Amino acid sequence: MLFDNELGYFVDKLRLRGSLPFEKRIATHKFKDDKLAPHRLLKVFEELDGSFIKLGQLLSLRPDLIPAEYCDELAKLQDKVPPFSGKTAAEMIEKEFGKPIKQIFSEFEETPIASASMGQVHLAKLKDGTKVAVKVQRPNIQLTVKTDIKLLFRLAHVIRQRYGTRMINPIEIVREFERYTENELNYLKEAHNIDLFHKNFEKSQTIIIPKVFWSCTTSKVLTMEYIPGTRLTDMSKFSPQEKKKIVKTIMDAEFEQIFVHGVFHADPHPGNYLVKRNGKIVLLDFGIVGRMDWMLRENITDLFIGMIRSNVDGMVEAVTKLGIAQDQSDTAKLKAALYDHISQYYGTPLEKVKVSELLNNIIRIFRENNLKVSPNFVLLAKATITLEGVEAKLDPKLDFVEAAKPFVQKLERERLSPRRIADRAKRKVENLMDFASAIPQTTNRFLSELHDTDRDLRRIDHDISHLTLEIDRSSNRITLGFLAGMLFIAATLILPFQQTRLWGVPTFSLLGYLVALVVMISIFISMLKEKKI
Repeated sequence: MLFDNELGYFVDKLRLRGSLPFEKRIATHKFKDDKLAPHRLLKVFEELDGSFIKLGQLLSLRPDLIPAEYCDELAKLQDKVPPFSGKTAAEMIEKEFGKPIKQIFSEFEETPIASASMGQVHLAKLKDGTKVAVKVQRPNIQLTVKTDIKLLFRLAHVIRQRYGTRMINPIEIVREFERYTENELNYLKEAHNIDLFHKNFEKSQTIIIPKVFWSCTTSKVLTMEYIPGTRLTDMSKFSPQEKKKIVKTIMDAEFEQIFVHGVFHADPHPGNYLVKRNGKIVLLDFGIVGRMDWMLRENITDLFIGMIRSNVDGMVEAVTKLGIAQDQSDTAKLKAALYDHISQYYGTPLEKVKVSELLNNIIRIFRENNLKVSPNFVLLAKATITLEGVEAKLDPKLDFVEAAKPFVQKLERERLSPRRIADRAKRKVENLMDFASAIPQTTNRFLSELHDTDRDLRRIDHDISHLTLEIDRSSNRITLGFLAGMLFIAATLILPFQQTRLWGVPTFSLLGYLVALVVMISIFISMLKEKKI
Protein backbone atom coordinates (compact mmCIF):
# COMPACT_ATOMS: atom_id res chain seq x y z
CA MET A 1 0.00 0.00 0.00
CA LEU A 2 2.81 2.44 0.91
CA PHE A 3 4.80 1.50 -2.20
CA ASP A 4 1.79 1.77 -4.49
CA ASN A 5 1.18 5.31 -3.21
CA GLU A 6 4.79 6.36 -3.90
CA LEU A 7 5.72 6.14 -0.22
CA GLY A 8 8.59 3.71 -0.77
CA TYR A 9 10.68 6.10 1.35
CA PHE A 10 8.87 4.81 4.46
CA VAL A 11 9.24 1.19 3.30
CA ASP A 12 12.99 1.75 2.98
CA LYS A 13 13.21 3.54 6.36
CA LEU A 14 11.40 0.65 8.06
CA ARG A 15 13.82 -1.76 6.34
CA LEU A 16 10.95 -3.63 4.73
CA ARG A 17 12.39 -3.32 1.24
CA GLY A 18 13.38 -6.98 1.27
CA SER A 19 9.71 -7.96 1.61
CA LEU A 20 8.89 -6.46 -1.82
CA PRO A 21 8.96 -8.37 -5.12
CA PHE A 22 12.36 -8.16 -6.86
CA GLU A 23 11.19 -5.84 -9.64
CA LYS A 24 9.89 -3.32 -7.08
CA ARG A 25 12.93 -3.71 -4.88
CA ILE A 26 15.29 -2.48 -7.59
CA ALA A 27 13.14 0.57 -8.50
CA THR A 28 15.41 2.96 -6.60
CA HIS A 29 13.54 6.09 -7.69
CA LYS A 30 10.53 4.87 -5.68
CA PHE A 31 12.44 5.08 -2.39
CA LYS A 32 13.26 8.79 -2.44
CA ASP A 33 11.79 11.24 0.06
CA ASP A 34 8.83 13.19 -1.29
CA LYS A 35 7.51 16.60 -0.25
CA LEU A 36 4.01 15.29 -1.00
CA ALA A 37 4.44 12.50 1.58
CA PRO A 38 1.77 13.91 3.99
CA HIS A 39 -0.79 14.06 1.16
CA ARG A 40 0.13 10.56 -0.03
CA LEU A 41 -0.12 9.21 3.53
CA LEU A 42 -3.63 10.68 3.71
CA LYS A 43 -4.54 8.64 0.61
CA VAL A 44 -3.14 5.48 2.25
CA PHE A 45 -5.34 5.96 5.33
CA GLU A 46 -8.36 6.64 3.13
CA GLU A 47 -7.78 3.44 1.15
CA LEU A 48 -7.23 1.33 4.27
CA ASP A 49 -10.47 2.78 5.71
CA GLY A 50 -12.14 1.43 8.90
CA SER A 51 -9.92 1.54 11.97
CA PHE A 52 -7.15 3.27 10.03
CA ILE A 53 -9.44 6.24 9.41
CA LYS A 54 -9.88 6.49 13.18
CA LEU A 55 -6.13 6.10 13.75
CA GLY A 56 -5.45 8.93 11.32
CA GLN A 57 -8.04 11.11 13.03
CA LEU A 58 -6.45 10.38 16.41
CA LEU A 59 -2.94 11.17 15.11
CA SER A 60 -4.23 14.44 13.66
CA LEU A 61 -5.01 15.45 17.25
CA ARG A 62 -1.46 14.70 18.44
CA PRO A 63 1.07 17.22 17.06
CA ASP A 64 3.27 16.15 19.97
CA LEU A 65 3.73 12.77 18.25
CA ILE A 66 3.92 13.55 14.52
CA PRO A 67 4.97 16.66 12.54
CA ALA A 68 2.40 19.43 12.13
CA GLU A 69 2.17 19.03 8.33
CA TYR A 70 1.05 15.41 8.77
CA CYS A 71 -1.48 16.49 11.44
CA ASP A 72 -2.95 19.04 9.03
CA GLU A 73 -3.36 16.46 6.26
CA LEU A 74 -4.75 13.69 8.48
CA ALA A 75 -7.26 16.19 9.92
CA LYS A 76 -8.96 16.01 6.50
CA LEU A 77 -9.88 12.36 7.03
CA GLN A 78 -13.62 11.79 6.94
CA ASP A 79 -15.57 8.56 7.33
CA LYS A 80 -16.81 7.60 3.85
CA VAL A 81 -18.33 4.24 4.64
CA PRO A 82 -21.56 3.17 2.92
CA PRO A 83 -24.44 2.49 5.35
CA PHE A 84 -25.36 -1.02 6.32
CA SER A 85 -28.89 -2.37 6.03
CA GLY A 86 -31.55 -0.58 8.10
CA LYS A 87 -33.11 -3.98 8.71
CA THR A 88 -29.82 -5.16 10.25
CA ALA A 89 -29.78 -2.04 12.45
CA ALA A 90 -33.30 -2.83 13.67
CA GLU A 91 -32.27 -6.42 14.43
CA MET A 92 -29.26 -5.17 16.44
CA ILE A 93 -31.51 -2.89 18.49
CA GLU A 94 -33.89 -5.78 19.17
CA LYS A 95 -30.95 -7.97 20.22
CA GLU A 96 -29.65 -5.29 22.58
CA PHE A 97 -32.99 -4.77 24.34
CA GLY A 98 -34.31 -8.30 24.01
CA LYS A 99 -37.69 -7.25 22.57
CA PRO A 100 -39.26 -6.21 19.26
CA ILE A 101 -38.35 -2.75 18.01
CA LYS A 102 -42.04 -1.76 18.00
CA GLN A 103 -42.04 -2.08 21.79
CA ILE A 104 -39.12 0.39 21.98
CA PHE A 105 -40.02 2.98 19.33
CA SER A 106 -43.38 3.89 17.86
CA GLU A 107 -41.57 4.66 14.57
CA PHE A 108 -38.14 3.69 13.22
CA GLU A 109 -36.83 4.87 9.85
CA GLU A 110 -34.66 2.17 8.28
CA THR A 111 -32.88 4.64 5.98
CA PRO A 112 -30.04 6.23 8.00
CA ILE A 113 -29.50 9.99 8.03
CA ALA A 114 -25.74 9.64 8.67
CA SER A 115 -23.17 6.86 8.35
CA ALA A 116 -19.62 6.41 9.69
CA SER A 117 -17.06 3.64 10.10
CA MET A 118 -18.22 2.68 13.60
CA GLY A 119 -21.97 3.16 13.30
CA GLN A 120 -24.85 5.03 11.72
CA VAL A 121 -27.77 7.21 12.82
CA HIS A 122 -31.48 6.58 12.26
CA LEU A 123 -34.46 8.77 13.00
CA ALA A 124 -37.13 7.33 15.30
CA LYS A 125 -39.94 8.27 17.67
CA LEU A 126 -40.39 7.23 21.27
CA LYS A 127 -43.73 5.92 22.52
CA ASP A 128 -44.64 9.42 23.73
CA GLY A 129 -44.02 10.88 20.25
CA THR A 130 -40.59 12.43 20.99
CA LYS A 131 -38.42 12.51 17.89
CA VAL A 132 -35.00 10.97 18.53
CA ALA A 133 -31.74 10.16 16.74
CA VAL A 134 -30.66 6.55 17.28
CA LYS A 135 -26.98 5.75 16.82
CA VAL A 136 -26.44 2.04 16.10
CA GLN A 137 -23.08 0.30 16.09
CA ARG A 138 -21.99 -1.57 12.96
CA PRO A 139 -22.32 -5.37 13.14
CA ASN A 140 -19.04 -7.21 13.90
CA ILE A 141 -17.17 -3.88 14.13
CA GLN A 142 -15.52 -4.89 17.42
CA LEU A 143 -13.97 -7.99 15.78
CA THR A 144 -12.79 -5.88 12.81
CA VAL A 145 -11.21 -3.29 15.11
CA LYS A 146 -9.54 -5.99 17.20
CA THR A 147 -7.99 -7.52 14.06
CA ASP A 148 -6.77 -4.11 12.84
CA ILE A 149 -5.24 -3.34 16.24
CA LYS A 150 -3.33 -6.65 16.22
CA LEU A 151 -1.90 -5.67 12.84
CA LEU A 152 -0.98 -2.21 14.17
CA PHE A 153 0.78 -3.74 17.19
CA ARG A 154 2.89 -5.91 14.85
CA LEU A 155 3.82 -2.85 12.79
CA ALA A 156 4.59 -0.89 15.99
CA HIS A 157 6.96 -3.65 17.15
CA VAL A 158 8.78 -3.49 13.80
CA ILE A 159 9.15 0.30 14.10
CA ARG A 160 10.38 0.05 17.70
CA GLN A 161 12.97 -2.59 16.75
CA ARG A 162 14.25 -0.34 13.95
CA TYR A 163 14.25 2.99 15.78
CA GLY A 164 13.74 2.36 19.51
CA THR A 165 11.66 4.76 21.61
CA ARG A 166 13.90 7.82 21.87
CA MET A 167 11.39 10.24 20.36
CA ILE A 168 8.10 8.35 20.46
CA ASN A 169 6.95 4.93 21.55
CA PRO A 170 4.95 3.42 18.66
CA ILE A 171 3.49 0.74 20.90
CA GLU A 172 2.18 3.41 23.29
CA ILE A 173 0.53 5.16 20.34
CA VAL A 174 -1.26 1.94 19.38
CA ARG A 175 -2.25 1.38 23.02
CA GLU A 176 -3.70 4.90 23.15
CA PHE A 177 -5.56 4.22 19.90
CA GLU A 178 -6.86 0.98 21.41
CA ARG A 179 -8.22 2.92 24.42
CA TYR A 180 -9.66 5.57 22.10
CA THR A 181 -11.53 3.02 19.96
CA GLU A 182 -12.72 1.09 23.02
CA ASN A 183 -14.26 4.31 24.32
CA GLU A 184 -15.85 5.04 20.95
CA LEU A 185 -17.23 1.52 20.73
CA ASN A 186 -18.84 1.92 24.14
CA TYR A 187 -21.77 4.28 23.59
CA LEU A 188 -22.41 4.44 27.34
CA LYS A 189 -19.22 6.50 27.76
CA GLU A 190 -20.26 8.93 25.05
CA ALA A 191 -23.72 9.11 26.62
CA HIS A 192 -22.17 10.11 29.97
CA ASN A 193 -20.16 12.83 28.19
CA ILE A 194 -23.31 14.16 26.52
CA ASP A 195 -25.15 14.09 29.83
CA LEU A 196 -22.37 16.08 31.51
CA PHE A 197 -22.34 18.75 28.78
CA HIS A 198 -26.15 18.88 28.83
CA LYS A 199 -26.06 19.72 32.55
CA ASN A 200 -23.25 22.27 32.10
CA PHE A 201 -25.20 24.16 29.40
CA GLU A 202 -28.67 23.52 30.75
CA LYS A 203 -29.26 27.25 31.43
CA SER A 204 -27.43 28.54 28.36
CA GLN A 205 -29.32 30.89 26.05
CA THR A 206 -27.09 30.16 23.05
CA ILE A 207 -25.87 26.53 23.24
CA ILE A 208 -28.00 23.38 23.01
CA ILE A 209 -26.76 19.90 23.94
CA PRO A 210 -28.99 16.93 22.98
CA LYS A 211 -30.61 15.04 25.81
CA VAL A 212 -29.78 11.35 26.28
CA PHE A 213 -32.65 8.89 26.70
CA TRP A 214 -31.09 6.36 29.02
CA SER A 215 -33.95 3.87 28.85
CA CYS A 216 -33.17 3.40 25.14
CA THR A 217 -29.36 3.46 25.42
CA THR A 218 -26.85 0.60 25.73
CA SER A 219 -23.16 0.12 24.91
CA LYS A 220 -24.14 -0.42 21.24
CA VAL A 221 -27.22 1.79 20.88
CA LEU A 222 -27.29 5.51 21.77
CA THR A 223 -30.60 7.35 21.72
CA MET A 224 -30.51 11.15 21.79
CA GLU A 225 -32.91 13.99 21.34
CA TYR A 226 -33.23 14.86 17.64
CA ILE A 227 -32.53 18.54 16.98
CA PRO A 228 -32.91 19.75 13.39
CA GLY A 229 -30.60 22.45 12.05
CA THR A 230 -28.17 23.50 9.35
CA ARG A 231 -24.69 22.07 9.52
CA LEU A 232 -21.99 24.67 9.93
CA THR A 233 -20.11 23.07 7.02
CA ASP A 234 -22.73 24.67 4.74
CA MET A 235 -21.23 28.11 5.34
CA SER A 236 -22.64 29.53 2.12
CA LYS A 237 -26.11 29.44 3.72
CA PHE A 238 -25.16 32.07 6.31
CA SER A 239 -24.86 35.82 5.86
CA PRO A 240 -21.69 37.65 7.02
CA GLN A 241 -23.56 39.01 10.03
CA GLU A 242 -24.82 35.54 10.96
CA LYS A 243 -21.31 34.14 10.64
CA LYS A 244 -19.94 36.72 13.08
CA LYS A 245 -22.64 35.88 15.61
CA ILE A 246 -22.14 32.13 15.17
CA VAL A 247 -18.35 32.20 15.66
CA LYS A 248 -18.67 34.46 18.71
CA THR A 249 -21.19 32.02 20.25
CA ILE A 250 -18.98 29.01 19.50
CA MET A 251 -15.84 30.59 20.92
CA ASP A 252 -17.61 31.82 24.05
CA ALA A 253 -18.95 28.29 24.58
CA GLU A 254 -15.51 26.72 24.16
CA PHE A 255 -13.85 29.22 26.51
CA GLU A 256 -16.59 28.55 29.06
CA GLN A 257 -15.83 24.83 28.81
CA ILE A 258 -12.10 25.42 29.23
CA PHE A 259 -11.99 28.12 31.89
CA VAL A 260 -15.21 27.44 33.81
CA HIS A 261 -16.32 23.81 33.45
CA GLY A 262 -12.87 22.22 33.06
CA VAL A 263 -14.37 19.74 30.55
CA PHE A 264 -14.21 20.62 26.87
CA HIS A 265 -15.18 19.30 23.45
CA ALA A 266 -11.82 18.34 21.95
CA ASP A 267 -12.87 18.22 18.28
CA PRO A 268 -14.86 21.42 17.58
CA HIS A 269 -14.69 21.33 13.78
CA PRO A 270 -17.60 22.76 11.71
CA GLY A 271 -19.11 19.30 11.10
CA ASN A 272 -19.88 18.97 14.80
CA TYR A 273 -22.11 22.08 14.93
CA LEU A 274 -25.70 22.67 13.86
CA VAL A 275 -27.26 26.13 13.62
CA LYS A 276 -30.93 26.46 14.44
CA ARG A 277 -33.21 29.04 12.86
CA ASN A 278 -33.28 31.05 16.08
CA GLY A 279 -29.48 31.32 15.98
CA LYS A 280 -28.79 28.84 18.78
CA ILE A 281 -25.89 26.42 18.25
CA VAL A 282 -26.21 22.65 18.70
CA LEU A 283 -23.01 20.82 19.67
CA LEU A 284 -22.67 17.18 18.48
CA ASP A 285 -20.34 14.17 18.73
CA PHE A 286 -18.80 13.79 22.18
CA GLY A 287 -16.48 10.88 21.43
CA ILE A 288 -13.36 12.96 22.20
CA VAL A 289 -13.58 15.01 25.38
CA GLY A 290 -10.73 16.68 27.29
CA ARG A 291 -10.66 17.09 31.04
CA MET A 292 -8.65 19.64 33.00
CA ASP A 293 -7.74 19.18 36.63
CA TRP A 294 -7.25 22.18 38.90
CA MET A 295 -3.49 22.45 38.25
CA LEU A 296 -3.77 22.23 34.45
CA ARG A 297 -6.51 24.87 34.44
CA GLU A 298 -4.34 27.17 36.58
CA ASN A 299 -1.36 26.78 34.23
CA ILE A 300 -3.50 27.39 31.12
CA THR A 301 -4.98 30.48 32.76
CA ASP A 302 -1.45 31.73 33.57
CA LEU A 303 -0.45 31.17 29.94
CA PHE A 304 -3.37 33.23 28.62
CA ILE A 305 -2.78 35.95 31.24
CA GLY A 306 0.82 36.12 30.05
CA MET A 307 -0.36 36.41 26.43
CA ILE A 308 -2.81 39.21 27.29
CA ARG A 309 -0.17 41.14 29.26
CA SER A 310 2.75 40.29 26.91
CA ASN A 311 4.44 38.82 29.99
CA VAL A 312 7.12 36.52 28.56
CA ASP A 313 8.36 35.35 31.99
CA GLY A 314 4.82 34.40 33.02
CA MET A 315 4.21 32.53 29.76
CA VAL A 316 7.48 30.59 30.01
CA GLU A 317 6.82 29.69 33.66
CA ALA A 318 3.29 28.48 32.84
CA VAL A 319 4.42 26.41 29.86
CA THR A 320 7.34 24.90 31.79
CA LYS A 321 4.89 23.50 34.36
CA LEU A 322 2.98 21.75 31.57
CA GLY A 323 5.92 19.49 30.68
CA ILE A 324 7.40 16.64 32.67
CA ALA A 325 11.17 17.14 32.83
CA GLN A 326 13.52 14.43 34.07
CA ASP A 327 15.90 16.72 35.93
CA GLN A 328 16.84 20.36 36.47
CA SER A 329 19.06 20.44 33.37
CA ASP A 330 16.06 19.41 31.25
CA THR A 331 14.04 22.27 32.75
CA ALA A 332 16.83 24.78 32.10
CA LYS A 333 17.17 23.62 28.50
CA LEU A 334 13.40 23.81 28.02
CA LYS A 335 13.21 27.33 29.46
CA ALA A 336 16.00 28.49 27.16
CA ALA A 337 14.16 27.13 24.12
CA LEU A 338 10.85 28.64 25.26
CA TYR A 339 12.40 32.07 25.93
CA ASP A 340 13.92 32.00 22.47
CA HIS A 341 10.50 31.33 20.91
CA ILE A 342 8.11 33.26 23.16
CA SER A 343 10.23 36.41 23.41
CA GLN A 344 9.18 37.27 19.85
CA TYR A 345 5.69 37.99 21.25
CA TYR A 346 7.01 40.71 23.57
CA GLY A 347 5.19 43.94 22.79
CA THR A 348 3.24 42.28 19.94
CA PRO A 349 -0.37 43.55 19.63
CA LEU A 350 -2.92 40.87 20.58
CA GLU A 351 -4.46 40.80 17.13
CA LYS A 352 -1.08 39.76 15.72
CA VAL A 353 -0.69 36.79 18.09
CA LYS A 354 -1.46 33.50 16.34
CA VAL A 355 -2.40 31.06 19.08
CA SER A 356 -2.23 28.09 16.69
CA GLU A 357 1.38 28.97 15.82
CA LEU A 358 2.28 29.54 19.47
CA LEU A 359 0.80 26.24 20.71
CA ASN A 360 2.17 24.20 17.79
CA ASN A 361 5.66 25.55 18.48
CA ILE A 362 5.32 24.87 22.22
CA ILE A 363 4.45 21.23 21.49
CA ARG A 364 7.30 21.04 18.98
CA ILE A 365 9.74 22.33 21.63
CA PHE A 366 8.50 19.70 24.08
CA ARG A 367 8.99 17.00 21.46
CA GLU A 368 12.49 18.22 20.54
CA ASN A 369 13.47 18.17 24.22
CA ASN A 370 12.10 14.64 24.70
CA LEU A 371 9.67 15.84 27.36
CA LYS A 372 6.24 14.41 28.02
CA VAL A 373 3.21 16.65 28.05
CA SER A 374 -0.27 16.04 29.41
CA PRO A 375 -2.51 14.46 26.71
CA ASN A 376 -5.28 16.81 27.85
CA PHE A 377 -3.07 19.81 27.12
CA VAL A 378 -2.43 18.41 23.64
CA LEU A 379 -6.19 17.98 23.14
CA LEU A 380 -6.71 21.53 24.36
CA ALA A 381 -4.06 22.83 21.96
CA LYS A 382 -5.65 20.97 19.06
CA ALA A 383 -9.14 22.21 20.00
CA THR A 384 -7.82 25.78 20.19
CA ILE A 385 -6.13 25.44 16.81
CA THR A 386 -9.35 24.03 15.30
CA LEU A 387 -11.33 26.93 16.78
CA GLU A 388 -8.91 29.41 15.29
CA GLY A 389 -9.48 27.75 11.91
CA VAL A 390 -13.27 28.04 12.33
CA GLU A 391 -12.83 31.69 13.29
CA ALA A 392 -10.70 32.35 10.17
CA LYS A 393 -13.45 30.95 7.92
CA LEU A 394 -16.41 32.63 9.59
CA ASP A 395 -14.96 35.94 10.75
CA PRO A 396 -11.29 36.56 9.81
CA LYS A 397 -11.32 39.90 11.68
CA LEU A 398 -12.19 38.33 15.04
CA ASP A 399 -9.26 38.39 17.48
CA PHE A 400 -8.92 34.99 19.16
CA VAL A 401 -6.96 36.22 22.19
CA GLU A 402 -9.25 39.22 22.57
CA ALA A 403 -12.26 36.87 22.57
CA ALA A 404 -10.68 34.87 25.42
CA LYS A 405 -9.80 38.02 27.37
CA PRO A 406 -13.12 38.43 29.30
CA PHE A 407 -12.96 34.83 30.59
CA VAL A 408 -9.30 35.10 31.57
CA GLN A 409 -9.81 38.44 33.31
CA LYS A 410 -12.82 37.03 35.15
CA LEU A 411 -10.72 34.10 36.37
CA GLU A 412 -7.95 36.51 37.35
CA ARG A 413 -10.40 38.52 39.46
CA GLU A 414 -11.82 35.35 40.99
CA ARG A 415 -8.34 34.36 42.11
CA LEU A 416 -8.36 37.38 44.42
CA SER A 417 -11.85 36.76 45.77
CA PRO A 418 -12.07 35.60 49.42
CA ARG A 419 -13.88 32.40 48.36
CA ARG A 420 -11.19 31.48 45.81
CA ILE A 421 -8.39 32.26 48.26
CA ALA A 422 -10.14 30.14 50.88
CA ASP A 423 -10.57 27.30 48.35
CA ARG A 424 -6.90 27.42 47.40
CA ALA A 425 -5.86 27.52 51.04
CA LYS A 426 -8.19 24.61 51.79
CA ARG A 427 -6.73 22.62 48.88
CA LYS A 428 -3.18 23.30 50.04
CA VAL A 429 -4.06 22.34 53.62
CA GLU A 430 -5.67 19.13 52.36
CA ASN A 431 -2.56 18.36 50.31
CA LEU A 432 -0.40 19.08 53.35
CA MET A 433 -2.58 16.83 55.53
CA ASP A 434 -2.44 14.07 52.92
CA PHE A 435 1.33 14.45 52.83
CA ALA A 436 1.57 14.44 56.64
CA SER A 437 -0.73 11.43 57.01
CA ALA A 438 1.33 9.56 54.42
CA ILE A 439 4.62 10.21 56.26
CA PRO A 440 4.39 7.20 58.67
CA GLN A 441 3.46 4.81 55.88
CA THR A 442 6.10 6.25 53.56
CA THR A 443 8.71 6.13 56.33
CA ASN A 444 7.85 2.52 57.15
CA ARG A 445 8.07 1.60 53.48
CA PHE A 446 11.38 3.47 53.18
CA LEU A 447 12.81 1.75 56.29
CA SER A 448 11.56 -1.61 55.08
CA GLU A 449 13.15 -1.06 51.67
CA LEU A 450 16.33 0.14 53.41
CA HIS A 451 16.34 -3.00 55.58
CA ASP A 452 15.79 -5.17 52.48
CA THR A 453 18.56 -3.31 50.68
CA ASP A 454 20.92 -3.79 53.65
CA ARG A 455 20.05 -7.50 53.79
CA ASP A 456 20.59 -7.83 50.04
CA LEU A 457 23.93 -6.03 50.31
CA ARG A 458 25.05 -8.38 53.10
CA ARG A 459 23.97 -11.34 51.01
CA ILE A 460 25.84 -9.96 48.00
CA ASP A 461 28.92 -9.36 50.19
CA HIS A 462 28.70 -12.95 51.47
CA ASP A 463 28.26 -14.30 47.94
CA ILE A 464 31.20 -12.23 46.69
CA SER A 465 33.37 -13.50 49.54
CA HIS A 466 32.31 -17.06 48.78
CA LEU A 467 32.94 -16.50 45.09
CA THR A 468 36.39 -15.04 45.85
CA LEU A 469 37.22 -18.13 47.99
CA GLU A 470 36.05 -20.43 45.22
CA ILE A 471 38.15 -18.55 42.68
CA ASP A 472 41.17 -18.84 44.99
CA ARG A 473 40.56 -22.59 45.42
CA SER A 474 40.13 -23.09 41.71
CA SER A 475 43.26 -21.07 41.00
CA ASN A 476 45.25 -23.15 43.51
CA ARG A 477 43.98 -26.38 41.96
CA ILE A 478 44.88 -25.19 38.50
CA THR A 479 48.36 -24.19 39.70
CA LEU A 480 48.94 -27.50 41.51
CA GLY A 481 47.58 -29.45 38.55
CA PHE A 482 49.89 -27.52 36.24
CA LEU A 483 52.90 -28.26 38.52
CA ALA A 484 51.97 -31.95 38.77
CA GLY A 485 51.77 -32.15 35.00
CA MET A 486 55.13 -30.43 34.61
CA LEU A 487 56.70 -32.82 37.15
CA PHE A 488 55.24 -35.81 35.29
CA ILE A 489 56.59 -34.53 31.97
CA ALA A 490 60.00 -33.71 33.47
CA ALA A 491 60.25 -37.14 35.10
CA THR A 492 59.46 -38.77 31.78
CA LEU A 493 61.97 -36.64 29.86
CA ILE A 494 64.91 -37.57 32.17
CA LEU A 495 64.22 -41.36 32.06
CA PRO A 496 66.82 -42.03 29.31
CA PHE A 497 69.54 -40.20 31.20
CA GLN A 498 71.98 -42.02 33.50
CA GLN A 499 70.92 -41.68 37.12
CA THR A 500 70.91 -43.68 40.35
CA ARG A 501 68.22 -46.29 40.54
CA LEU A 502 65.91 -47.33 43.34
CA TRP A 503 64.25 -50.74 42.97
CA GLY A 504 65.45 -50.73 39.42
CA VAL A 505 63.75 -47.40 38.58
CA PRO A 506 65.60 -44.09 37.99
CA THR A 507 65.46 -42.26 41.32
CA PHE A 508 64.70 -38.71 40.12
CA SER A 509 62.00 -39.88 37.71
CA LEU A 510 60.45 -42.02 40.43
CA LEU A 511 60.39 -39.06 42.84
CA GLY A 512 58.82 -36.86 40.13
CA TYR A 513 56.10 -39.46 39.45
CA LEU A 514 55.38 -39.90 43.17
CA VAL A 515 55.10 -36.16 43.88
CA ALA A 516 52.87 -35.65 40.81
CA LEU A 517 50.68 -38.57 41.91
CA VAL A 518 50.34 -37.20 45.47
CA VAL A 519 49.39 -33.78 44.17
CA MET A 520 46.76 -35.20 41.78
CA ILE A 521 45.29 -37.41 44.53
CA SER A 522 45.06 -34.45 46.94
CA ILE A 523 43.29 -32.36 44.27
CA PHE A 524 40.88 -35.21 43.55
CA ILE A 525 40.15 -35.74 47.28
CA SER A 526 39.50 -32.00 47.85
CA MET A 527 37.08 -31.96 44.89
CA LEU A 528 35.19 -34.97 46.27
CA LYS A 529 34.90 -33.33 49.71
CA GLU A 530 33.60 -30.07 48.18
CA LYS A 531 31.05 -31.99 46.11
CA LYS A 532 29.72 -33.69 49.26
CA ILE A 533 29.45 -30.31 51.02
